[in-house]
Parts: sequence; C-alpha cells; structure tokens
Amino acid sequence: MTVYKSGEELAFEIKQTNIFGESIAFWNLGQAGILIKGKEQDGLLCIDPYLTCSIEEKDPETEFKRAFPPVIDPAMLQDLDGVLITHGHDDHLDLPSVKEIARVSESSFGIPAPLVSLVQEQVENISIHPTKDGKSFMIKGFKITPIAAAHPDYETDSLKNHVFLGYLIEVNGIRIYHSGDTMVTSELIEKVKNVRPHVAFLPINGSDYFRTSRGIIGNMSSREAVDFSVTVGIDLIVPIHYDMFPNNRENPAYFVDYLFHHYPNKKFHMMVPGERFIYHT
Repeated sequence: MTVYKSGEELAFEIKQTNIFGESIAFWNLGQAGILIKGKEQDGLLCIDPYLTCSIEEKDPETEFKRAFPPVIDPAMLQDLDGVLITHGHDDHLDLPSVKEIARVSESSFGIPAPLVSLVQEQVENISIHPTKDGKSFMIKGFKITPIAAAHPDYETDSLKNHVFLGYLIEVNGIRIYHSGDTMVTSELIEKVKNVRPHVAFLPINGSDYFRTSRGIIGNMSSREAVDFSVTVGIDLIVPIHYDMFPNNRENPAYFVDYLFHHYPNKKFHMMVPGERFIYHT
C-alpha cells in the first residue's frame, strides 16, 4: 500500500507545520492512528499509535500482518504533549509504541481507567490520566471528553468504568470526534449529536459472521458510518480502520459509492498513511 510520507520527512513536516486561525492539522498514521496539531500553545496530540510490528513479531502465525511499515518511529515523536488510547486491543494500545513515546517525550497518556494498572506494570515513568466516560480533562490546549464505545457491546469493569472509549476533542475552535472501535447505538447518536463535531474519524471495516467466528470484533460499516455522520451533523468524515490489515479490511470504494448515491454533497476525505490534512472552519 502507498505511504505518502514517512520517517524523517514526516517528522520534519509535523514539526514545521504552523496553525493559524480556527484550524487544525492532522496526520493519518494508519489503522486508527491519528496525530492532531493545534496552534503552538495547544500542542500535539496522538490517538491510538500502532507504530511497530509488535503483533506479528509476538505471534509470527497471526493473520494480522501489516500491509505497510510504520510511517514513523515512535522515538521521533518527542514533541508530543499527549497520547489517547481508546481500548486495549494491540492495534490501539501498542505497548512498545507507548514505552518509546513515554521514554522520549513528556506526554500525558489518557488511558481507559480499567487499563491503567496494566500499562503501569509494563511502562516505567509514565504520566497517566485514567479516562472515564463523560469526564472531561485537559492536555495542554486540548479539551478531551471520553465517550463510551460499544465494541461490539458496552463493557465496564467492576467499578463501572467503560473498557472501550472514543474521544470528543475541542481545540482552537474545532470539535473533533475519534470514535475508537465501535458500533452505532442510539446512546452514541444522542451524545455525539449534542456536540456536532466538525471532523469525525470513524471505522468502516464492518463485521461479518466469518470474521466474528475467528475472534475478530467488528465495527460500524461504511454505510453506518455515513448515516451516523449525517444524523449527528458532522461536517467532514474521515474513515479509518480499513487500511492496515488485509484480513480485516473493507473496500473504501463502498463508502464513497454510498456517499455519492445518497449524500453527494457530504464532505469526506480518504487519507493515505503519512498524509497531512489541514481543516479550517
């Protein structure tokens, strides 16, 4: 698969990108990985960085093999101010990436509360904010509100803290929603509709009997992602979670085709790994 920019070239672009007015820049890191930059005082935030080959290195027989190499070494992200993790699956909570980012940066990590002890056992000298559904917090200029996700159902620990989360993010006048892995539910629609995000990062790989029977937990489909976005009033849809693993893909052409036939004026952008997009209100 084509990678737009990677390595030192991508690291240089991230560092040199300056934001003016009510805008943000964001980069696609592959799978659900997104890097978001506001103005200088807002900082740099990363969501679900899977920037190693740890899944296939840990289990050479796995069917989850990367279709393209990591676009950037986590050691190059020393300017990060924050990292948000949506849940504990290895392509979202990649402990080798987390360890390296914690080593080279002063990042604050937003980790779902049920996973905090696991991460603390594995990663030394890490600053963690336990994230909980509906409990807002700040990382530099980013206001972050966790929102429960159903993957495929809502799941909580013994303290009623949700295991799967998405994040509503406000920075520099822009409202962003990163859903993490989730199905569409009536509760999710109502919560996101109240915010009306400008930009939403939504999975489109869907689910089916055969993947589920192999233990692959599904997400909303491309059609559901589109209908959800229209229902809650999202301005720009950016599909994610369809590009990295050939065994768990969906053809993004179905997403575009459904938009074309049903909502031809709806804004969307298909991102190549390593690509930058600058969004203005």
